[in-house]
Amino acid sequence: MNNNLYIVRHGKILIEERNKSDYLHLSKEGIEFGTFLDKFFKDIYFDQILFQTIDIKTSDPYNRCRETVRGTKGIKAQFDKTQLSKMFTDINKVDTGRQNVLLCFRTDAFNVISNIIGTDDSDEHFNKDFNRIFHFSFTGNHYTFVRKINTEENK
Repeated sequence: MNNNLYIVRHGKILIEERNKSDYLHLSKEGIEFGTFLDKFFKDIYFDQILFQTIDIKTSDPYNRCRETVRGTKGIKAQFDKTQLSKMFTDINKVDTGRQNVLLCFRTDAFNVISNIIGTDDSDEHFNKDFNRIFHFSFTGNHYTFVRKINTEENK
């Protein structure tokens, strides 16, 4: 079975204190990225779309993953950073029959994801690249890097 994991890495923007209501997903950059994702994933149905929790105590309000993946088709569920290992354990179960998984994450989760996937240079990818999609194929607990999609290169 060919399973696909698409990891969406949000961009970073500087927002002045007085413009706090201008969250990432409402900024020009955020809207462009969300629109790009809608078009890029238009023909893919996801068995799981996982986005980080929007709980104010544990979430960065400038990076609302749920809004970024708004047009993407599939079953959406939110998680917090402490649940990531369990979520990957569930994804890796062969008997689940999942084929496409989309994971939308914030800055502070990249270390956890890098450790779970365990691919070479994943730290480099997740740490420095913003507004990107990382495509991995996976079987069991083995993840293979397929490609990185840069929104600027696909305009």
